[in-house]
Amino acid sequence: METSGRSITPLWSMTLDLPPSCIEFCPALPDYFVVGTYNLQKEDATDGESTFEDEEKQVTNKLVQNRNGSLVVFRLTDAEKIEHVQTVLYPSAILDIHFHPHQERGTVMAVVSSTGTLSFFKLSTSAGSVSLQEISTHKPLGEGEGVLFLSCSWHPSIPSLLAITTSDYQVHILQVSDTWDVCKASTGPLVSHTLEAWTVAFSPFVEGLNSETPGALEDSSQLLILYSGGDDSKLLSSTCAYTAARTDDDLHDLIEAPYPAVAVRGHEAGVTAILPLDLRLSSSTSVIVSGSYDDHIRVFSIYEQIEGAPLHMPRLLAEQNLQGGVWRLKLIKLEKMAEDATGKKQWWTALILASCMHAGSRILEITGDGAEVCEIKVLGRFEGHKSMNYGSDFQPGTEIRERNLRCVSTSFYDRLLCLWEY
Repeated sequence: METSGRSITPLWSMTLDLPPSCIEFCPALPDYFVVGTYNLQKEDATDGESTFEDEEKQVTNKLVQNRNGSLVVFRLTDAEKIEHVQTVLYPSAILDIHFHPHQERGTVMAVVSSTGTLSFFKLSTSAGSVSLQEISTHKPLGEGEGVLFLSCSWHPSIPSLLAITTSDYQVHILQVSDTWDVCKASTGPLVSHTLEAWTVAFSPFVEGLNSETPGALEDSSQLLILYSGGDDSKLLSSTCAYTAARTDDDLHDLIEAPYPAVAVRGHEAGVTAILPLDLRLSSSTSVIVSGSYDDHIRVFSIYEQIEGAPLHMPRLLAEQNLQGGVWRLKLIKLEKMAEDATGKKQWWTALILASCMHAGSRILEITGDGAEVCEIKVLGRFEGHKSMNYGSDFQPGTEIRERNLRCVSTSFYDRLLCLWEY
């Protein structure tokens, strides 16, 4: 099993004004990407260097955090350089950003912050120029400023659903309207951890319920799977029933969790990244990839819940030590399995970009068969950062086999932004 991979050198780098916490390319405008920054103001700063996640754990000791941030727009040029386009100052620190996955909304980005705000921004084009414009800002869980929104995730196929995680251990799903208004899809949190809820992701699979389905809530309900990870070392798989036809004056929630969450065991520290793959090993088995503070990336097979109970408990298929906490995972490309002439399923391959905190960035290849044989290889490693790598992304379109994969990665305390290729 390959554990090191090819060393990658930077093509270009620059120092940012504020520490970068997250980054994402715009899928609709693939030459442009946005960096979110997180600035702990000097009067709250402590002697010595604390980690980004340590600062989040201190939130319970302070009602109001003196943090601010910014959204910085860049353009990737053909000359292998990064051009600054715009900086939008933000009154809170930015924790996570994600562009909408649907093409018609692909220039709109969700932004979550250290004061419990959710904002929507749009990359707009006019007369050949691009600018980031605020659409709306909301406080979907109330007006208090003591709770941080730690991460967010769009549903891959239901455009109105956005999940968020909080520093007070909760996971919520929000309903986003066509006019970018927001309401909670359930009265309370759908999932609760016992420590900070670091990350959340939706399964790409949606199942319809009907009156013949045991335990079905309504004929029009859809069955969703929500994965969440917390500082309690737990990865939870929660089955949710979503009824889009319900109205605002309906007494029932839009989303309900009829069954207890299933715990995916095997992590030795907080679960910080979850990447569900659009892949079925069987009609009832899917695959997720996780990252943890314990420096490991892991691959699990997850079984459906039938009447509240999984057919089998989740199974660990593979794991690999990446020499650094695995903070974020981004799918570059998934080549799905096919069937041969005998009907036997063949191997699948997932190419993944991992942000590994003090170890830098990694290009990973995960391969598996139609059963539960799986292998993880480190193909490349970028170690040009001198502090925590919390954010990395690749330019859409460069994952095509004939081109070099163009990546941009960031590091927190040295405020470094690097361009490199694999």
